[in-house]
Amino acid sequence: MAGLIPRPFIDELINSTDIVELIDGYVPLKKQGSSYVACCPFHHEKTPSFNVVAKRQFYYCFGCGASGNAISFIMNHLSQDFVDAVEILATRLGMEVPREGGTSII
Repeated sequence: MAGLIPRPFIDELINSTDIVELIDGYVPLKKQGSSYVACCPFHHEKTPSFNVVAKRQFYYCFGCGASGNAISFIMNHLSQDFVDAVEILATRLGMEVPREGGTSII
């Protein structure tokens, strides 16, 4: 389906996704202080340097520098493009991705 995905929908999708639950489904997280930690899924390591901060809906790896939100995690971990990552997250939440007129896709 062609058309732009409205920015307000993308923001709502990110805010509605529990990033800890999402990432924990792929990488077992352990609570440490106000964040969650794990060995990074993007590079090989022996000690955890991958941090997920639920309050900010954000992840960051102190080892390799990987960082982002729920959409970028799906893109990087599952090798998906932006639109497919948005579709995956929307499906998880039971949301339908709206499209605006035009042929470009955000």
